[in-house]
Amino acid sequence: EILSGLVGSEMCIETVQCLRTSVAPSVRYTRPELLREVRRLIDELLVEGVALEQVAARLNMPARRLREQLAQAGVRFNELLGDCRCALAKRLLVDTDERIERIAECTGFSEPSTFCRAFKRWAGETPVEFRRRGRQAQDERSAS
Repeated sequence: EILSGLVGSEMCIETVQCLRTSVAPSVRYTRPELLREVRRLIDELLVEGVALEQVAARLNMPARRLREQLAQAGVRFNELLGDCRCALAKRLLVDTDERIERIAECTGFSEPSTFCRAFKRWAGETPVEFRRRGRQAQDERSAS
């Protein structure tokens, strides 16, 4: 796992560096490919703070066109952003010992309290509860 073993401020930077690849300037995407590429770019840019305009620029298309293509695929950019933040937070909570403050930072939140509210909305439980339950499940699988 890319994230295991990474500690402190290097964790977010190394995670981002592992995910970086360049996109050819004239690539045309099918809807599933576009969604995959948008998710990949969100993951890559998440730590620095990501906006639709940045992702569109990396895809070499106007922001308006990206927004329209996402709408045609039945999804909004902010939904994809939330999904990516949630997935990363869940991995970090279960697979690392990082503090909640660091996980909040790595997932693009400036305040841990904002992260905790968003996480509870996503997962239906607090980050601490999720971590405890996730670790218990891992321990049970290991014991079997």
